[in-house]
Amino acid sequence: MVSASRRHLTERYASGVDLLLWETEKRLIPDLEAIRLVAEASAEGRAEGLDMGAALVLVQAVRLGLDHLEYDLFQAARTMDMKPEAIAAVLDLPDGASAQGRQRWLETRRRLPYTAADAQTGHQARSSRAG
Repeated sequence: MVSASRRHLTERYASGVDLLLWETEKRLIPDLEAIRLVAEASAEGRAEGLDMGAALVLVQAVRLGLDHLEYDLFQAARTMDMKPEAIAAVLDLPDGASAQGRQRWLETRRRLPYTAADAQTGHQARSSRAG
């Protein structure tokens, strides 16, 4: 469903360089950009129900991707011997137990399958980490 949503929104909303990249390399619009384009189109009365549904699917995919990254950061912090209280302070959580609870919740999210958009197309994501 996520792959189909990414394809649908790219086909509907790609323009300029994004359209050229889609037509020549089947490169998808980044998820956040696709979501933003649907929100703008909706505000202008141009979005269709299928567009909104696809954007909502991508919101969930983006959220899951961020949860995966946050879990990885929690693991890295543990490796660095960062205390739960310090993590709680950074995240504005009440105490170390709250940070540990968040980590447990993220662990369950981390077990859910997730495929980044760039992995589906075989291309590197257009982001600050590419390069």
